[in-house]
Amino acid sequence: MRKKEIIYCIPGLGLDYRLFGKLSIEGVELKFLDYTEPLKNENITSYAKRLAEEIMDEEFSLLGMSLGGMLAIEIAETRKVNRLFLISTVKNKSEIPPFFKYIDKLPTSNKTASKLAIDATVAFKPYYDKSDDAGNKLFDAMIHSASTALLAWGVREIANWNFEKQPNCSFYHLHGTADMIFPVKNIDQAETVKGATHYMVYNDAVEVSKRIGARIKLLAPSI
Repeated sequence: MRKKEIIYCIPGLGLDYRLFGKLSIEGVELKFLDYTEPLKNENITSYAKRLAEEIMDEEFSLLGMSLGGMLAIEIAETRKVNRLFLISTVKNKSEIPPFFKYIDKLPTSNKTASKLAIDATVAFKPYYDKSDDAGNKLFDAMIHSASTALLAWGVREIANWNFEKQPNCSFYHLHGTADMIFPVKNIDQAETVKGATHYMVYNDAVEVSKRIGARIKLLAPSI
């Protein structure tokens, strides 16, 4: 019997393991990496190294959504990763939309700008996303349990990510055509899911699970 593939999942900014609750991928054991508070002056590269210390397996893959995808790419720079599964994310700084720079530069002395941006994201989510009521309530609960410091740190690190190359291991990028956070027009080398939004890992979990499962079967000899 073939050994199950272990995939560590990293959620988007302010979210947690519950984001992946609907995923069910044949032949895969999902494990989860949640956010901890960033250290003073810690950048995304250093944070990723610290997050990687929680990975106990020698053989593993990573699945990252949004900021989690960027962290997965950074982890792959220092740890041997079988492959990356990238969902609703960017692979380098050229794929980051310019408005993140504007959010990061909003004048604030107490980190409230990032919190206001997150609150607006929650308030308008029903208009740009297609989650049901349960999904919207879950998103609200997750994002409001995150600290203001973490949210401000994450927005800053997305805006200032200077990664300029491609991931250094095999990757499979899934991206929704209706993603308004990271518009698909900026994304290269991704397989699209028609009509899917930024939160398709939850909203379209069946489709995402099916596509990742098929990819794993296709690449099984290389594991």
